Amino acid sequence: MRVARYVGNGEIAIVEEERPACPPGGLVVQTEACGLCSGELMSWYMDRKVPHVLGHEVSGKVVESQDRRFPAGARVFPHHHAPCLHCEYCRAGKHVHCEQWKRTKLIPGGMADFFAVPAENLTDTWLVDDLRAIDAALIEPLACVWKSVQTANMRPEGEQACVIGLGTMGILHMLLLPERTAGYDINPDRVSWARMKGLNASLPDSGVKAETVFVCPGSQAAFDSAMQIVKPGGTLVMFAPLPPGEPLLVRQSAYFSDVRIVNSYSCGPTDTERALGTIRSGKLVAEQICSDFIGLEQLPGYYNKMKAGEILKPMVVWNQES
Repeated sequence: MRVARYVGNGEIAIVEEERPACPPGGLVVQTEACGLCSGELMSWYMDRKVPHVLGHEVSGKVVESQDRRFPAGARVFPHHHAPCLHCEYCRAGKHVHCEQWKRTKLIPGGMADFFAVPAENLTDTWLVDDLRAIDAALIEPLACVWKSVQTANMRPEGEQACVIGLGTMGILHMLLLPERTAGYDINPDRVSWARMKGLNASLPDSGVKAETVFVCPGSQAAFDSAMQIVKPGGTLVMFAPLPPGEPLLVRQSAYFSDVRIVNSYSCGPTDTERALGTIRSGKLVAEQICSDFIGLEQLPGYYNKMKAGEILKPMVVWNQES
């Protein structure tokens, strides 16, 4: 079967390897759709994983099953990290710190013709026969955004929010947040895409103030822009990390303004369930955030295009009718 392997220095190779065997108590899934995550563009993060098969925003049809809940022929979304649901972190709703969550993964990854889902991952695997494959593949990134919005702890009514960065994750934030949410990006093409989707997007405007600001790019510049926007007593949500060795510099003004700085890392099953409900409601479809639907062989070129900011997001589709 074919897999898309990250080989280092920002390069992707489509290579052949054996189809995975069914893990004890798990599944083998034939991939139908898999999105390219913006996190997979970060060289500092990916280079330490070499060799690594891309893909975790994924859905497909079960072809082998050792669990009655997920029969052969069913369409599923499996989260690549899944918690035990019993440890102290899971009981506290902090699933991303569960030891099982940290060690679980799809084999070899979602950017492959087939992938295996170990039994441990089935604590956050969902039947999605009622969804298009391309929509079901967005459950994981949307779940991360749901966690971010919940972490912000915004007031139900009347609160002004802003989003810094209008890549895929920034647009997903705006789709979940109230209509009057403002989004900013330094890339005019991203601003244009967001506007085409009916969102309130523009180039940065330091004159606007908001109670809650979501910072989607992992950069000091994005954080500094957010600090200019957030109101005294407001909340700033850091959605992405800075590269290793780049400390986040927080000026004293954050202290005197009582700005609450919180972090939102990945997601757990409660966020996944919320995301699934949102997609089932029809509020989000793949065409809102995926600029290109491509074949697996095209991925290396589109990887470079997304990294260069030339496109918003590609999704690999194995069956264009999915």
